[in-house]
Amino acid sequence: MRIAFHKELESLDQAIVQLGALVEKSTQMATIALIEGDQQLAEQVQAGDDEIDALFLDIEKRSLTLLAQQAPVAGDLRLIVAILRVVNDLERAGDLAYNIAGLVHREEFRDPSLKPVKALVSELGQAAARLLSVALDAWATKDEKLAADIAVQDDRLDDLHAELIEKLVELKGQDNLATAIRLAMIGRYFERIGDHAVNISERIRYYITGDEELLG
Repeated sequence: MRIAFHKELESLDQAIVQLGALVEKSTQMATIALIEGDQQLAEQVQAGDDEIDALFLDIEKRSLTLLAQQAPVAGDLRLIVAILRVVNDLERAGDLAYNIAGLVHREEFRDPSLKPVKALVSELGQAAARLLSVALDAWATKDEKLAADIAVQDDRLDDLHAELIEKLVELKGQDNLATAIRLAMIGRYFERIGDHAVNISERIRYYITGDEELLG
């Protein structure tokens, strides 16, 4: 019975990495679609959200079943709790990528005058995907030091977001107002993806140390 329990727990652990890879890819694709105005790629991102949601529900259901049937303790219990928290962070990050892809059809994003702003948005998207990648590496290896470094790396994402807002404030004219608002929203979406990566890092540290304050 315990052998089957640990096999299932290991499978769930690996499923988190699989889900994370889907969300990271979705974030990267949404960024490219937005910058290049690629509607077809944006539709692929949105269609792929169904796979993310299905895997999220599967991991959540299996984790809760394991929790109810096996009454795990100590490190096993902490791992299941961490999985349940991380799977929610990844699903929400996937939703944010979906939302970004939903704005790709906006014609004004192709305005040449927005080139400096779009470069910042592109950098934000790349930074968010990179942060997710590091968080997933930390999860796969259960590396506390790597997890602890993620919050520091998130500062760069926050700085880029602040820089984007400054650029948007500089946009002149009533015609640019709606565009600025949408771009600010996109910047916030990327920042939130980074926040979810930070959350994942804290779940890892909770699993390793047992410090419940890291559960947030």
